[in-house]
Amino acid sequence: MTGIIAVLITFTLYVLTHWTVCRYGNWRPHVSAINLLWLCFLPVYGFIFYLLSAHCAILRVESTSLGGIFNILNGLLLNILLLIGYTYFFFLIERGLSLRVMIEMRRSPCGKLTIPEIQQVYTYDYILDKRLGQMFKMGYATQDGPHIRNTDKGRKLAAANRLVRKILRLEQMMP
Repeated sequence: MTGIIAVLITFTLYVLTHWTVCRYGNWRPHVSAINLLWLCFLPVYGFIFYLLSAHCAILRVESTSLGGIFNILNGLLLNILLLIGYTYFFFLIERGLSLRVMIEMRRSPCGKLTIPEIQQVYTYDYILDKRLGQMFKMGYATQDGPHIRNTDKGRKLAAANRLVRKILRLEQMMP
């Protein structure tokens, strides 16, 4: 229980810090901010775990005992799962094209847009250039003359994505 409470406190501080960095600092790319800040908050987790286990009677646990080690590892696992969920949520919000189109529709005077009006805001070339640019920048694809191909990193991501889609039986919905 000590590890879970420590990670909830730490992760709350992490999210608030990340929000502050994104809001007031112009730190790009955001993935660097997410990963670097999370790594910086691992010692904070250890410190808060220590404070709770040493100074809170109800959460007291000996960190060298089997229960203490289990508590620490349980908190770290929860921390990793929270990071994965937060990262997914953050990039869905930041880069989700469908969400951006919905925001544009909401901003329009009538609350709706025609296909040509949407294309004025997001042309096909703009979307393709943006997506391919991100793939190149993140090292998932490379351009060989007129051809674009996956890098090793891109092939691994595509294989992992396909495996997850197969496990979750999403193949029927997403070709």
